[in-house]
Amino acid sequence: MSERAWRGKESLEYESQTRSEIIPFLERRGFRQLVDRSVRIGSAQKQSIKAETSEGVGVLIRVKLCWRQRDLRPGKQPFHAAELIAKIRDGDWEGSLERYVDAAKREGVTHFLFIGREGDSISHAALLPRAALIPVWSEQSRISDQLIHEGRLGNRHKNHARNGLSPTLWLQDRMAPEVTNALWNRPDVVDLMRTGFVPDVDDSMDDLAGFDATLFGSDGAERIQVLRSGVKRDPKVRREVLKRADRRCERSGCGARRNFAGFIDVHHILSAEVSDRIYNCVALCPNCHREAHFAPDRDTINAELLAFALRFQ
Repeated sequence: MSERAWRGKESLEYESQTRSEIIPFLERRGFRQLVDRSVRIGSAQKQSIKAETSEGVGVLIRVKLCWRQRDLRPGKQPFHAAELIAKIRDGDWEGSLERYVDAAKREGVTHFLFIGREGDSISHAALLPRAALIPVWSEQSRISDQLIHEGRLGNRHKNHARNGLSPTLWLQDRMAPEVTNALWNRPDVVDLMRTGFVPDVDDSMDDLAGFDATLFGSDGAERIQVLRSGVKRDPKVRREVLKRADRRCERSGCGARRNFAGFIDVHHILSAEVSDRIYNCVALCPNCHREAHFAPDRDTINAELLAFALRFQ
């Protein structure tokens, strides 16, 4: 019996509706030039979205839908989780996931987007870099084992991440928030549903030293409340990049240096929202930093900077 036969009309309609909402959802989050490159393999659909970030960086996002939340009655414990692959091979969890990620890499996938839905609207959306998938799954598996061993899950004795023979990633489980925190607390994971998200704000401007986009106006201006997006940054990343550069601009052909703190900026090449890792960051002098953001050939500049930064991956 085919998957489409045993799943039922309601389930298939739910999937179709959710997948059709992905592009409008990403557009509202500031992505541009979106193209749905979905393909159907047998009865299953593999959805990939080609897009550009607000800085013009190209990405290919593989969409993973979470299990449907069927029972929303008061008192029920909602959860959101998605299978990564249907079945592991030869009992090899890590190896099966590595093959899955390698295949995604060959297809050009840069990120995974996990989508959860409650009722008529998307309720959870986690965007994570391809390289983060296995570490997040492994950490969720470790934490789940620990909670089970300590008896903190009551009658539940099945590991969250090891669902039968299917590796599974969890976005929400109110009975075990420690498991889902392994996803949401990572600095390279973007919560696209976070409170106060303003899609028209280019958060990458926060990389520019001395520039604060929230402080416009004049002396004595009226104080108002402003909702503004923000991407969490790990200060250890900044410290390591500055230590690596030894206060010198890392752009080829520049090398500007000053013997005082604050001269060198740390530039997130693919934006901090995409990745807050040392291999997405370079130390730049103020002139080179602004060229990386505003010069007509900024795409070429950032491509060269990325090639340099990736040496430290």
